[in-house]
Amino acid sequence: MLLRFILLAIGVVCFLVFALCMYILSKIIFVRWKYSHLPTPKMKSFLLGHAMYFEEMYKKGGHISMLFSQWNKTYGPIFVIFAVHRVSVMCMEPSIVKELLINTKSTKPAQFYSILHSVFGQRFLGTGLLSVLDNTVWEERRKMFNTAFKRGFLIDLLFQYDESAERLISYLLTKADGETEVLMYEELNKLSLDVIAKVAFGLNDLDAISEKGSIFSEAAADSLHGCMSQMQLSFFAAFDFRKESRRVQDKAKKGSMLIRDIGRRCILKRIQDIKEGRDYPNDILTHILQVSSHLQNNSVFGMEEMLDEFVTFFVAGQETTASLMAFTFEYLGRYPDIYKKVQEEIDDVVGNKQSISYDDICKLEYLSLVLKEVLRLSPPVVGVQRINPKDLYLNGYKIPAGSNIGLNHYTIGRDERFWDDPEKFNPERFRKESNSRVYAYFPFSLGPRVCIGQHFALIEAKVTLTKLLQRFDFILVPGVEFQCFVEVTLKPKNKTPFYLIRRFKK
Repeated sequence: MLLRFILLAIGVVCFLVFALCMYILSKIIFVRWKYSHLPTPKMKSFLLGHAMYFEEMYKKGGHISMLFSQWNKTYGPIFVIFAVHRVSVMCMEPSIVKELLINTKSTKPAQFYSILHSVFGQRFLGTGLLSVLDNTVWEERRKMFNTAFKRGFLIDLLFQYDESAERLISYLLTKADGETEVLMYEELNKLSLDVIAKVAFGLNDLDAISEKGSIFSEAAADSLHGCMSQMQLSFFAAFDFRKESRRVQDKAKKGSMLIRDIGRRCILKRIQDIKEGRDYPNDILTHILQVSSHLQNNSVFGMEEMLDEFVTFFVAGQETTASLMAFTFEYLGRYPDIYKKVQEEIDDVVGNKQSISYDDICKLEYLSLVLKEVLRLSPPVVGVQRINPKDLYLNGYKIPAGSNIGLNHYTIGRDERFWDDPEKFNPERFRKESNSRVYAYFPFSLGPRVCIGQHFALIEAKVTLTKLLQRFDFILVPGVEFQCFVEVTLKPKNKTPFYLIRRFKK
């Protein structure tokens, strides 16, 4: 009897495995047949599709967008890529960018953005502005938050940006001997965390710039690393029982829990302060709580939803702005003439002033051009993905409605059709507008879903870069290659090592 039961169980398991394999196989065949009319690079594996190319690029120290840039030159502005049963139609054409990003009916594909909802079962960004898929829900939330990210509101908080930059300067002064190697990406990451903690959430005791403050930064990095593992392994990530994989999963879950726990305490304290009439800062959190007071404690916008927005602003705001500033230093270190021109402009406009006004940063025109060029070549967000609500046509090809379409800003930013000598770092190219590159430049996305933190990031970057270049000379450590990697966002692989020399005493 027992033997029969065991044989039956084995038979059932074998049948289920066979059925699952047949389902995956049929889905692969159907998907690839559906898109067989589109150009596609040669696949190295029937089952894995183009995934082996991705793995090879990772091993070389590169990232997927570098492949897309190569394939764009070989196959043209539209090509399709497969990874097992997943499919993405890559479109490097401004007309499609315009159609999908300006069109309010296009949606985000769950295939990509759902990985940000949770890391290995632990809620991470949830249904925050970045990861929410329902356009109606997104629109309601965006309306609530818009005024908190208006330029005028952020200008009133400029002293906080200034104060955080001064704290970093004090720390860097201890290392400004021209011999101590400073990893600027790490320092700017902590500064960006300090800024968003204070400006957005009134967390003045986080102490982000000190060594102690790196705990929060590491938690964000661990969570994003977990998201990237989910993206690469897809369905199989949760069943990867290798020791190193389990370590990545545990750190990702703990990192996400830590950030959400800090957020929960912060929100509950602010709600209590408001109720009891105690003093509280007029920051972004206060604004969100005030405009959403009628929705709190219900299924529409309860504590978990508020935490989703807290984590989204914290992680997305910190990661992207820190990368933007670090990449700016990378390019300035490699282009001494441009570095000198930026520093001279800062000396002319700001001089020895310790506090920087909004009028000052508005006068830094060349620095603005530099930031635009950095965002063209090394955008922290390399691209966006959308689902087209209707059939699209490009170069004689039909893209079926409901396709997952990748709009890769990193690739379009290197396309010779829109940029002269595209690999050259040349801020002057932005002196004049060009019709040929309309919708070919979208580092903060475009249309209704344009990044809500765009002004926040640019003000922070300009204040920080201005104060650092005013107070220090930066010398790139010799022999360091310019390499990038993607962990949800694009980051400098070598963490931007510099030697610092103090310029003058304050």
